[in-house]
Amino acid sequence: MFNIAICFESRQLTEELQAQIQVLSEEIVLDTGIEVFPDLGSLRRAMDEHQIQLLYLGTRIGDSDGIDFARGLRNEGYEFDVVFCTEDMTRALEAYDVFPAGYLPTTDLNKKKLRDSFRYVAKKHRQKPSIVLKGTEGGKISISVEDILYVEVFRTELDVHTMNHVFVGYGSLVDTYNKLSPRQFYRSHRSFIVNLKFATRIDRYQFTMCNGDRVAIAKNRYAEAKTVFRTYADA
Repeated sequence: MFNIAICFESRQLTEELQAQIQVLSEEIVLDTGIEVFPDLGSLRRAMDEHQIQLLYLGTRIGDSDGIDFARGLRNEGYEFDVVFCTEDMTRALEAYDVFPAGYLPTTDLNKKKLRDSFRYVAKKHRQKPSIVLKGTEGGKISISVEDILYVEVFRTELDVHTMNHVFVGYGSLVDTYNKLSPRQFYRSHRSFIVNLKFATRIDRYQFTMCNGDRVAIAKNRYAEAKTVFRTYADA
């Protein structure tokens, strides 16, 4: 899932952006989730709850400055692409250190600029490592490795858990594990692979993930799991 957020004062522009992004997503067959936020506070809370890959952000939202907001997120280590929407294109120079993927004039939405910036970011997203499963209803499911919290298996069915979605497909847990980084992913149980990046704590025979889910640890792997978790946390 490619998660997109729109935060801008103009309702008309927001609706137009939503419609255009949906069309662009369908053109390149990209599974997107589009969320609209009325202010930067609600957007910030959403970014803490789940990963958003692309922001369409007004340079001025009420009394808040969108460029300063994005700069703050960058300084805190958040990873995202941003396209600034602004009436004043001279502000582009102020945002050089935020490394925006583009700018859109709000006085006249430039569909070519929108398309070019969207495809640029989508291409970057697709180039990131992913795993591919056979879908339960046919076709294939591609899941970005960086979005995976944990994977669990039920016979030949794999459930791949991300922050806000569970992808269900067919595959081998062993084959999937072999495609993942052994430094970041750990097979804690014969039925589970956990992404240590999103594990917040380890208790007796279970990991707790950042979304509150619990992932089982086999009894005979508990000591090893503690060592692996602490080594990753200290790295």
